[in-house]
Amino acid sequence: LSTMGGNIHVGKVAAFAHLKTMGGNIEIDQANASIDAVSMGGNITIDKADGAVKASTMGGNVTLHLVAGSEGSSSAPHDVELTSTGGDVELTVPKSFPMDVQVTLAYTKTASKTYRIDSNVGLTQNTSGEWDYSEGTPRKYIRAQGRVGSGSNHVVIKTVNGDVIIKQE
Repeated sequence: LSTMGGNIHVGKVAAFAHLKTMGGNIEIDQANASIDAVSMGGNITIDKADGAVKASTMGGNVTLHLVAGSEGSSSAPHDVELTSTGGDVELTVPKSFPMDVQVTLAYTKTASKTYRIDSNVGLTQNTSGEWDYSEGTPRKYIRAQGRVGSGSNHVVIKTVNGDVIIKQE
């Protein structure tokens, strides 16, 4: 599904879905398969996802609630890649979800607030010391990494000027 300037709302995805909008929000109520969602200017919200997820937005928040590992869940890999430029990224996973996590949060010199990585999964964090000018706008980085269980699912999160929140439930 694609649109040049409107929202996309899908109730249930039973097989692979590729969703793209040039200027709207993407919302998925339930996904029992892999998702690839791209918005050039809106929020992406995926609830009750049981599959691999790749979600990227250039101007909004990304919210993903994985149900992988719960009763009746698919045994397929549940790799996750979430990217936002100018927005927050929030990931909720089951307590038993095995994952290897890599987070990169960049914040620019002109940012209006202090950004953070908030997680209850035991990530190790470090902050760069000097301003990096290689991307044009001077920025510093907060990076976090960690492993839960076997680490069999790869979770990569990147954002610029946004918070990252990872929760287990």
